[in-house]
Amino acid sequence: MKLKKIKLINFRGYKKFEVDFDNNFNVIIGRNDIGKSTILEALEIFFNSDKIKMDITDLCVYAEDINISITCCFDVGDGKILIDSTNYTNCKDEFLLNKDGLLEIKKTWNCSGSSITKSSLKTYIVAFYPTQYEIPLVLEKISKLQKIYDKYKNDPVYIPEKRTKSAELRRAIYTKELVEPVECRTIDIDISKEDAKNIGDSLFKQFPRYFLFESDRKNTDKDDEIQDPLKAVTKMVIADMNVEIEELQKRVKDNVEEIGRRTIKKLAELDKKIAQDIKPVVTLKPIDSSFSFDLVSDNGIPINKRGSGVRRLILLSYFRAEAEKAIAKEPERQLIYAIEEPETSQHPNFQRMIFETLDELSLKPSHQIIVTSHTPEITKMLNINQLIFLKKTESGEVIAENNEHEKVKGIADDLGILPYAATRTVIYVEGQNDVNFLFNLNQSISELKSIIDLKEEGIPLIPLQGSRLIDWINKDYFQKSNLKEIYITDSDVQKYVDMVKNINTANDGRRYGWSTLRKEMENYLPFELIESEFGLSLKNYEKDWYEQDVPKRLIQLCMKEIEDVNDREKVIKKRLNGAISKKITKSMLESIGAWDEIKKWFCKIKAIDDGTYKQKNHIG
Repeated sequence: MKLKKIKLINFRGYKKFEVDFDNNFNVIIGRNDIGKSTILEALEIFFNSDKIKMDITDLCVYAEDINISITCCFDVGDGKILIDSTNYTNCKDEFLLNKDGLLEIKKTWNCSGSSITKSSLKTYIVAFYPTQYEIPLVLEKISKLQKIYDKYKNDPVYIPEKRTKSAELRRAIYTKELVEPVECRTIDIDISKEDAKNIGDSLFKQFPRYFLFESDRKNTDKDDEIQDPLKAVTKMVIADMNVEIEELQKRVKDNVEEIGRRTIKKLAELDKKIAQDIKPVVTLKPIDSSFSFDLVSDNGIPINKRGSGVRRLILLSYFRAEAEKAIAKEPERQLIYAIEEPETSQHPNFQRMIFETLDELSLKPSHQIIVTSHTPEITKMLNINQLIFLKKTESGEVIAENNEHEKVKGIADDLGILPYAATRTVIYVEGQNDVNFLFNLNQSISELKSIIDLKEEGIPLIPLQGSRLIDWINKDYFQKSNLKEIYITDSDVQKYVDMVKNINTANDGRRYGWSTLRKEMENYLPFELIESEFGLSLKNYEKDWYEQDVPKRLIQLCMKEIEDVNDREKVIKKRLNGAISKKITKSMLESIGAWDEIKKWFCKIKAIDDGTYKQKNHIG
């Protein structure tokens, strides 16, 4: 269940607001006090109401009524959802999805009193529901459903497996009474009522686990910011041991209750009147609350005495450890990590490392990352659809900018991001994975770095299909300049092969290009590194491996916990061109017959950049 959207009405500075989320990684950007943290805290209230609780002062000063609402929309995929306490069914079949096909849950708080109480909260499913039913069938008691179904018992279209299962009865009734196309309307289904409370309870147990890490903190080892990561891990471990834990808890409960009963029995021998009003009640507390930890260095210095950057980095190292785990098993529930300004107190190198780690962690199918940030260098790394830009309209209303051009311009202006204008040369490749491959190769292999250091020379690598913020900014700038342009493309896409031919035919002294001799960049990755990274034996596929479509082959062999094949291929490509490409050596490239070609690429880049390259020497 992925979080796709949040809607806020009358919450703090937001009179009416909504924003969409990327499935993997989201960075919220905007000026100070515009409401970035408010979004994270609204999610905390929606999911937990533990660290942050709704307060009467949270009502927007511009509100036209006395109700605050926080609404979250989820993509539930094709999977079944437990909406009854004992029976799985499908939200789509039950007409519990909104008009966009998402599960929309709205929580409202009435602020008419002097404080927010438990009774102030109401919870609704916002559904696109058949107009035929005045009261949604999910709110009807089973006795009413049985009466409705019994009207058709002599001519049943569908016979429930069990007449005692509400979901089976509803499915039979829908089948009999609804005729395509079904006329529907948007309604709020109140699941706060006692009759429907089991639906809400069942849904809430399947929501993503949400963990918020705030920027305002004391930074001691007892702070929630340090404890919460452990709690997150603990809950994941406990979820895997749920059966054993429940058995242990039952044994403890049974034994304690038996002792209680024996005690009461003996008490009755002394005074029956007192004993008859007493019964044993055992309360089981959450088992994850039994765990805590301290962090002390080898020389005994407590964490709260270390530098602020170190204290912050210890927290964020939790994410690095999490990211390094193999994506071997998808947990039953999603995890959402929300972090305020993870770059706080960090050196620029650590800032980049932190965001790269979070980005990698977000590729795990069970994880979704939402952070706030003010850092230009980090923002440059991200795709446009991963950036949420908050701005104020002329009327003073805060909105999330949806127009891509306006978003790029707004972020660039707000954070002062400039194009890489100091360089003489720019290199274009097909996509971001090719950027990572070439850059990692250049920085990891000293022999290539000694020819030309792309980082030191400040030569940008820009994907032709790029969607990163900096790529948008660069393209807008470079198309108006006279910079030298180098195009390096794979040889498996004909339109790029033709583009390179046209560039070289034009021979304009400013643009140069060549296509790889192998199909694509992944065909230059040593066989043994791929085996090691994915824990595979590829001996049966060794023949013609370097001529195959490597990612397409790998999606059949690994990471099948990622059910969507397209998402699986994206993750595999990112790992191939990321972690694996950093481990390549000169000798490895020599062993697969690729060294001479790759060396020639960087020699040509060097010659073009310093003006010594002659077009007639072109080989590609």
